[in-house]
Amino acid sequence: MKAVNMSTVTPAPLEHVPTVRGPVSADDLGLTLAHEHLFVLSAEFQSNYPDLWDPEEGVRAAVAQLGRAYEAGVRTIIDMTVLGQGRDLSLVKRVAERTEVNIVIATGVYSVDGLPLFARFRGPDGIAVSEEPLIDLLLRDVTEGVGGSGIRAGVVKFACERVPPDASAHRMAAAVAEVHRRTGVPVLVHSDPFDESGGNGIDLVRILEREGVAPNHVVVGHAGDSASLRYLRELADTGCMLGYDRYGMERLAPDEQRNATLAALVRAGHTRQILLSQDHAVHIDYFTVEQRRHLFPQWSYTHLLERALPRLRAEQDIDESAIDIMLVDNPRRLLTRQGAPAPARTGEMADVRRA
Repeated sequence: MKAVNMSTVTPAPLEHVPTVRGPVSADDLGLTLAHEHLFVLSAEFQSNYPDLWDPEEGVRAAVAQLGRAYEAGVRTIIDMTVLGQGRDLSLVKRVAERTEVNIVIATGVYSVDGLPLFARFRGPDGIAVSEEPLIDLLLRDVTEGVGGSGIRAGVVKFACERVPPDASAHRMAAAVAEVHRRTGVPVLVHSDPFDESGGNGIDLVRILEREGVAPNHVVVGHAGDSASLRYLRELADTGCMLGYDRYGMERLAPDEQRNATLAALVRAGHTRQILLSQDHAVHIDYFTVEQRRHLFPQWSYTHLLERALPRLRAEQDIDESAIDIMLVDNPRRLLTRQGAPAPARTGEMADVRRA
C-alpha cells in the first residue's frame, strides 16, 4: 500500500448528497434512517438457486414498505448493504424509481471473520507484497459510481467482531481510512457490542484514528446494543458517532434497554453524536421467513417511529428537539461529511431542548 500522510482529514462539506436517483440538496434529506438495508443476500446461493427468492416480489415489498415509511415521515435511508452482503444495484435502482424515499448507498466490505478471499492473498499481506487492491475498488464506488453506473456511495463501511481487533481488521481499517482520506466520505464500522467490556468500538475508533480518520467522522455501528453505559460513555467521549441502529431487533437488545442508555447519553451532552435506525432489511436470506417472524416480529422501517420513540418520549422524558437532532441534523452532518461536534465531558448535563 502506498505510504500515506497520517494527519487527519478535514473534509469540505457537501451541499448535495449522492443518492440512487441523483444528488439531493442536504436541506432536502429530511428525517433520515442512517442504517438500513433493502436486500441482504448470499449472492452465490441466489444465483445458483434462483428459486430461493423472487426478486420481483422483493422489489414490490420494498416499495410498499418504503411507502409506509414515507407516510410515517421518513425521507431518506442509508442502505448499508456492501460487498459480502449481496449488494445488487440493479434491484436498488428499481426500488428507487418507484419510491419517494431517497436512498443513499454505501460501499465497503462486510466480512466479520476477516478479509474476503478475493483480497486475502493480494495486497500488503498477500503471497507477494503489493498495494491494497480494495482501495481503488472502493474509491471508484465513491468517486465514479458503482459498476460504472454513476451512482456514487456516500459512506464507506467495514466489519470487525474480533476482540481485540486482529490483523485483518487493521488491514481493512487502513483501506477504508485511505478512501476517507482521499474523499472525505465518513466511515461506518460494524462492531461487536457484546464483549465483556461492553464492546470493541473504542479499539476500532483508535485504529482508524491512527490511520488518519478523525473520530468525529466515524460511526460505530450497533453500539446501542451494548448494555454497558460505562462503555457507551467512554465510546462517546472519543468523539465518534454512535449507531443506535437495531431498534426492533429485540432478541439482540430490548428497546427498553436501548432507550435507557440513549437517554443517559442525551443527558450527558452527547445528543449530536447519536444516529437512530433499525438495520431492517426487506429480505435477508440469513433466516427463513418463519425464523424472521419468530425472532423479530416487529422489525420494520417504521418500528422506531411508531413504537420506540413514543416510549422514549413518555418514559425517558426526551423531548422532540433532541429526537429531531438525532433523526435529521446528525445524519445530515454525516452525509455532508461534517461529522460530529466535539463531545461534552462525561457527566456534564445537557439541556436536551438545546442539545
